[in-house]
Amino acid sequence: MNVYEAIQKRRAIRKFERKDIDHNDLVKLIECARVAAYGANMQPLKFAIIEDKVMLDKIFPCTKWAAYLPEGTPAENERPAAYIAVLGDKSIKASGLFEVDAGSAVATMMLEAVELGLGSCWLGAIDKESIKRLLGLDENLTVLYLLALGYPAQESRVCDMNGDIKYFEDENKVINVPKRSLDDIIVKL
Repeated sequence: MNVYEAIQKRRAIRKFERKDIDHNDLVKLIECARVAAYGANMQPLKFAIIEDKVMLDKIFPCTKWAAYLPEGTPAENERPAAYIAVLGDKSIKASGLFEVDAGSAVATMMLEAVELGLGSCWLGAIDKESIKRLLGLDENLTVLYLLALGYPAQESRVCDMNGDIKYFEDENKVINVPKRSLDDIIVKL
């Protein structure tokens, strides 16, 4: 699979098989984030792998899933096998402006996840303070996002946008994600 194919294949997956992920694959995702593009090369992010079943159960209530779907929250047997917590380190970047860095790192991890056969979902609707307490993080670390990971138990695909941005599940239980056309997004000069 080349990069273009991985980009086209990558979609948010919110339901997973109950199958553990090899710890080395989770470390590999973080290695990809480590070498991502960072503003001024400050590299202000840190990452925590959450794969312990007890901790996964504690973290799950701190997350919100798929607001557009009536059954978008994974059932207990469809939950992620792991999370990678994306953390901003204020001792490295005192401004606390981590969004661009986090976007670069998370996008890089999601693309590698596709190559590894994993599904991922970038979670921003999370209870950051509760997660910080559960993980026992020090005051310099800020929880930015969770990347939910597992082997996909659902299919998600791109479809043409017909005036609505809301993703939806079709009669075959496939998640359809509307995207604007190239003609709509290319500004002609």
